[in-house]
Amino acid sequence: MTAYRIIFALAAIYNAAFGAWAVVRPHSFFTLFDLNPPLYPWLWACVGMVLGIYGIAYAYVAWRPDHGDVLVVIGLLGKVLGPIGWLWYVWHGTVPPRTFPLILTNDLVWWFPFLFYLLRNVRRRRSIIAWAVVVVHFAACLGLVAVRSGTEAVSDFTERVRWVAESTPQWTTCWLLWVIASLGIAALFVVWGQRLAERSASRTALIVGCAVCAIGVPFDLVSETLNIVVLTSPQPVEQFAQTARACAFLGAGIANGLYCGGGVILSFVSWKTGFQRGWLGLFAMAMWSAGLALTATTFFEHREAMVVTGAVLMVLFLPWSALTARRI
Repeated sequence: MTAYRIIFALAAIYNAAFGAWAVVRPHSFFTLFDLNPPLYPWLWACVGMVLGIYGIAYAYVAWRPDHGDVLVVIGLLGKVLGPIGWLWYVWHGTVPPRTFPLILTNDLVWWFPFLFYLLRNVRRRRSIIAWAVVVVHFAACLGLVAVRSGTEAVSDFTERVRWVAESTPQWTTCWLLWVIASLGIAALFVVWGQRLAERSASRTALIVGCAVCAIGVPFDLVSETLNIVVLTSPQPVEQFAQTARACAFLGAGIANGLYCGGGVILSFVSWKTGFQRGWLGLFAMAMWSAGLALTATTFFEHREAMVVTGAVLMVLFLPWSALTARRI
């Protein structure tokens, strides 16, 4: 229960801090995100007070983690409905995508930790989490196909700028899905590592593999946030191109390389313990090799090779992750 105590203590601190900020300085949020100041700032202060009350609930769960299911269900429901509502207003043009960092820190980063807690006594909890990651990645891949006109699939940055400006809601939805997928890959590594631990795998190798993957997540989140916040803002083509390259370097380059490095470590452990051996083990190595090729082509800024290796990686990752979810 120590891990859950830490998670909900952090959630309590975050909610208390955010709530105090909203109450004491109700205009600051609107200034930070370049929004029109509210006519009735006390309404935003009330939102802060509600979030502060959530902080009290999370503090209670940190204190009594065996008795917090109802409170955490309510909290998770709010954290799911928040992004849905935000995305609804983005599609209707009443909320700009640049407010996304609020959704990331308030809601999305807590999804999988809360889900782990709520499923802690469910026998098939690892499989449920793994399948959730598969579904999210499938949706994110479909999203990437849908917004390909704004990605490296198109060489003309002028055309990419035009498409993103005209299709901002679709672009935002795609990268929000990839944010969830990035958080999900860390969850997948955790349940994969837990399954290997049951097969007497090397504890050191499991920690290193999961840690390498976890280090990649912040790079991915920064990349995806830049895609949502910066690339949807009006800007010169040169600035768009510079930011797009930075996004690729952070996401497809650094983060993906770290995921693949951690994946190679756990795949070797899986082979050694018999969890993934034979054709499935070779399949996993082929997938991670494609991922490392994507990292290399990203660093060398070879656009066509990035598109090909990225497509190969996703085509391999989806069936591999499904088979892994089934075995976990």
